Order: sequence, then C-alpha cells, then structure tokens
Amino acid sequence: MKKLAAITLTSMMLLLATAMVVGAVDSVQVRGEVQTVVDGTTVSWNPQNFAGFYYDIDDNLGNEQIEMAITDNKLEEPNGVKYTSSTQLNDFEFEDWGWYNSIGFMGENYFAGYSDQEPTVNGVEIAPQLYVESTDTNLLVDEQLLKVLMDDDTEMTVTSGTPLKLKEGYELAIKSIDIDGNKVYLELSKDGSVVDSKVISPSKDGATMADKTYYYKMDIGDTQDIVIIGAHFKNAFRGADTNLATVDGIFQVSDTASDVEVDTEYEKMRISSVSADSITMDNKDNSITLSKNKDTALMPDIAIKTADQDTITAEDPLRFYIYKEYTEPGTYELRGAVQGVVDGATVAWTPETFAGFYYDIDDNLGNEQIEMAITGNKLEEPNGVKYTTSTQLNDFEFEDWGYYNSIGFQGENYFAGYSDQEYNDITPRLYDASEDTNLLVDEQLLKVLMDDDTEMTVTSGTPLKLEEGYELAIQSIDIDGNKVFLALSKDGQVVSEKVISPSKDAATMADKTYHYKKTIGDTKDIVIVAVHFKNAFRGADQNLATVDGIFQVSDTASDVEVDTEYEKMRISSVSADTIIMDNKDNSITLSKNKDTALMPGIGIKTADQDTIDADNPLRFYIYKTATIEGAAAEVAPVEVAAPVEAAPAEEVAPAEEAAPVEEAPAEEVAPAEEAAPAEEEAPAEEAAPAEQPGFEGIFAIAGLMAVAYLVIGRRQ
Repeated sequence: MKKLAAITLTSMMLLLATAMVVGAVDSVQVRGEVQTVVDGTTVSWNPQNFAGFYYDIDDNLGNEQIEMAITDNKLEEPNGVKYTSSTQLNDFEFEDWGWYNSIGFMGENYFAGYSDQEPTVNGVEIAPQLYVESTDTNLLVDEQLLKVLMDDDTEMTVTSGTPLKLKEGYELAIKSIDIDGNKVYLELSKDGSVVDSKVISPSKDGATMADKTYYYKMDIGDTQDIVIIGAHFKNAFRGADTNLATVDGIFQVSDTASDVEVDTEYEKMRISSVSADSITMDNKDNSITLSKNKDTALMPDIAIKTADQDTITAEDPLRFYIYKEYTEPGTYELRGAVQGVVDGATVAWTPETFAGFYYDIDDNLGNEQIEMAITGNKLEEPNGVKYTTSTQLNDFEFEDWGYYNSIGFQGENYFAGYSDQEYNDITPRLYDASEDTNLLVDEQLLKVLMDDDTEMTVTSGTPLKLEEGYELAIQSIDIDGNKVFLALSKDGQVVSEKVISPSKDAATMADKTYHYKKTIGDTKDIVIVAVHFKNAFRGADQNLATVDGIFQVSDTASDVEVDTEYEKMRISSVSADTIIMDNKDNSITLSKNKDTALMPGIGIKTADQDTIDADNPLRFYIYKTATIEGAAAEVAPVEVAAPVEAAPAEEVAPAEEAAPVEEAPAEEVAPAEEAAPAEEEAPAEEAAPAEQPGFEGIFAIAGLMAVAYLVIGRRQ
C-alpha cells in the first residue's frame, strides 16, 4: 500500500508540474537597420547593422551578408536577394587544440571542418589533435555543416558519480581509474545507451596531447570519421571513496548535419553554390513583393517586415527591415554596431544601428541616442557618455482616441502624456478626461503596457484581463442594452465603478469609453486605463459587450528627476519633451574583456582580443539583453542505470555506481438605471478575485490527489 501511495503521489505531482508549466510562449525579435523601398536601389545587411547575424567580438568573426536589389517594389527572382557567407579560422577556447573552420550560417555559428594549422605550446609546435584524429576534415566539400554546440575551457571536476553532461543527450562518465591514477577508463553514452569507451592517460609522466584528449568520431553523411566530441583532461585522481578528474577543454558539434547541397531550399531562399570555403544563396523561383504591412519568411527564423504606414510617397517611401526571431528559452544579446577605441574619436548609436533602442516601424518612432567621446581609452566623466531622447506624437491603436506623447527610454516605450490634437475632428477623450496631461513636467514617466484595437467579447462571466493585476468586469446591463455597469478591480479589490452607454442612439466617444484615472506622484488624475466599447447586449443567460480599444499604462512611475542615477548614468536635464543623461562621477575605462553596466539592461562589452594596436584598435559595442523564460520546472525522467561493464584488465578499480537521480459566471446584479458616480472610493460590492488561466487544471489535479489518498487510506 505504501508503494501504491508513493506511485500515486509521484504521478499526481508529475501532472501538477505539467499543469504549472503551461503558459504563453514568448519570443525575441532582433531587427536590422531600417531601409526604404526605392526602385533601382540595392540595400544590404551584415553583422555591423544586423545583430541577428553571427558575430564573435573577441576574434572579429562573422561575415554573413544579405543584399537586396529592388525593382519596382519587388525582389525579383533569382537575384533579388543574395546571401553570402564564408569560413574563417576560429581558435578553440582550449587553445592547445588549434583551430577549426567556422562559418556563420543563417545567424548561427557552424562547424565546417578542422584546420591542419599547428598550435604552439610552450614554444613548441604540436599536432592539431582533433584534426589528426579525423579522417575527413572539411564538411563543405560534402555540402553539409554541423552546428557548434559547446566550445569551452572552463575547468570542471568530473567524478565517478557525476558524469560530464554534454549536449544532445550525451554524457561522458568515468568508469574506473587505475591504482596509480594514470589510466582513466571512460564511457560515452547517448540517451542512456553506451556508444563509445576509451582509456586515456592524462596524469602519466610526459603525457602528450593525445594522452590527455578523449575524442569521439563518427560518419555523418558523406563525411567519414570526423570528431564530433573532444574533451581535454588536465589530470586524474583515484581516491578512497571516489574517482575524479579535471576537464579543462570541451568541444562538441551536432551529430545531425545541416544540408547545404546546391538547390536545397530554406523558405524563400535556396543554396545556389557551395565551395570548400563559402556558401551562396539566392531567391530563385521566389519573387518577393515589398508591400505595406507584410511579414515574409526569408529563411528559417529570418524574415522581412514592412511598415503599416499611412503615407507612402517618393518623399516618404515604404520602410522595411530584416529581423531574426528567437523562440527557445534563453538570454539573447541585441548588440549595436561594433566600434573601435580610438583616442579623440566620438562614436554614436541610434535605433538605426542598435536594435536595443525602442523603434516602431509603422510610425517611424524612436529617437534615442548614445554618444561616446573617447579620451585615451576612457569615457571621462561627466560627458564621456551622453544619452538623449525626446517625445514623439504616437497615435493610439484605437485611432479615434487621437494621440499620446511617446518616448523611448532605456530601450522601452514610455508614456509621457496625452496630446490635445484631434483625430477626425473628435475631441481627444483621454486628454479631455485627465487633469494633468504631461508627466515630464513632473519628472516622471509611465511604462506603456497595452495599446490594442483587436475586437474581443467580454461577458458577465469573463472579465477583461488587463496588466498589473487589473480586470474590468460587466456587473450588469440594463434591459434596453444601453447602459453597462462596469467594475474595475486590482488584485481582486474593486477600485472603480462606472456606467457607460455604448449602444444608445448617437452615442458619443465619452459614452463608449470607460476610463480610470489616478494621481501618480505630482501628476494629478491622469487616465491610466481606457477601454472603448463598440456595443453591448443584454441576453437571457448572460450579458456581453464588444471591446475594440484598450490603452493601459503602469500605475507605478519611473523617476526621471534630475540627478536620478541609473547604473553609470544619471539624469542631467529634463524638459517638457526631452531627457538627457550623462556619466557624471562615473568615468569608464575601455580595457579588454570587460562587461560594464551602463544603464539598466544596457551594457558595454569590449573584446578579449590578442592584438591591440593602431591598426587593430580594441573593439567594443553596446548591447541589451532579452530573456525568454523557460518552463517553471522540468521533471526529469527517471532512468534505469545500465549494468556496469567490466573494466579492461589493466584497470584495477571497478566503476562505481552512479548515485540515484533526485527529482528534483456570477449572478447578474440588477441593471443600473442611473449612472453611478464617476469614481467611488467604497464600491458597493467587491469584484470576484482575478482568475488565473490554467489553474482549473491544478485544482482538478489536487482533487484527484485527495481522492487517491482517500481510496488508499480505506484499502489500508
């Protein structure tokens, strides 16, 4: 019975973990420099103006390029789009192995083969070990590539009970070490099945690179016996309780090839030629029209986006850019164009050259700029770094509301206040409803959370979900379907109740718009939530309404008061429409291999380059990170350990067994006949707590657990 209880509990917990992991998939888009559709022009992107291409700042690697020839608003086939990339010599992180041929391909680092160039160790040239152990050494001659998975020289300890975790399900385990601690018997497994075993001798006197390197090679397509995993062992030790070794070099490539055979198609692109060191692609059989508001897949994860702009003329041509989309959990770097540390130079980044700044292609919004004045190798305070940004008129997605003043700040879109400019001669409702309309005069900003004109239905049983814990619920609708009694709650507590009349004859913008205003800091009664109702309907079973406009800003201000500090930067001046920051009291030294936080989320990275001189100045760029959250908790499957195979005769100590894996609709209120006060501090009835999507499943699982335990208890 105890076993049954344990099994039941484990099963229920697995189901519970699965239910908790369910959620929306996020993504990160890295855009290239904005271009315009002008007949007869050719535009291009490379790693300098498109952070979606592969680039290694330390070794200055990455030479992918996309070139587009525009003919009458089209990229005609076969040469309207041309992609090129070629191999470059890349040193292993564990430098004593030498070099491999690296190639950027569709924005990722790929392995094209090993180099025969000999590395120098202690003044002596030695054999490039992974090249020597491979039969074939160039994958491009076989028209294929392998993704680079690991390239690391971090020292780590491997024991007989803790195998070395690699990618794609591989693990390298110590099975035994001889009594002198010289010979190490290793097993490589994939997905729990042993695929290779070897003895190496990292600790013997005069051990060579071959003695210290474990390797695993295999045939991939037409490429014979190429090393896909290399691990360098610094030493090994046989202890009384456990065997251990130090690994200080790992290199791994995928065991599944990416096909680059001529005529292989990748979305709109196809491989047009392959040589021993380069790849070219074109858009044969796939002409691409550049018309407004299109999103066209060019190759996997790389696409073309065109603006949904209102006016397209010779003076204001259609805007477009390429972008790369990441969907896998992880942290991604949106880098700016690479610059060099040159005494007396001034360098700058804008939304054109730094994808980390705010930019809206539809309305061509975004004007943040960072400018750096280099003195020696420093950004001296107070003016070595200057950041500027200013407000721009931004139309609401629900256009009849008019405009608000938008400002990019530290790479995000912020709300600076409402504009009194009318749209189609309609009074600007949210401006009119607010007492104060400019937050910058109070030296603060609010983050834009929602700006949407998607039509959606709200019913009395399904409140409208907003951000920061807000919900807008229909309490009742009068019998004619004209008056809608609404309650806004935050974290389950009602904060506002109102009656609007979206369906009455000749309903005005005020009749159709619900708004909630709040005093934030020194800014009095500014609208932070607005919802436009297209219509409302009272039914026999439930009330419903159609919403076709939402605007929401945060109810917590971001402080831009003069002298407010953000990492190395501080607010130096604020006007009604502009913010300026400098690096007062924070001189910044640009020396090699540094990562300096400049302001929240934005940093400066310098190269770990071997040679720095007048002809090859220190490289650096600014960058912003974006993170896609992974599953909240992953439950690893429990694997049954494979029987331990006998060690070779020369091995004295048998392999120790690995330690077990630890698993780590509410009733309607009577219709309101008279309008309730605009803002009531004490609502008559508390709104229902906010529903969390997916929790119904968790409650159901909890119920199953309870039933299971009840049944088990009775059986016992």
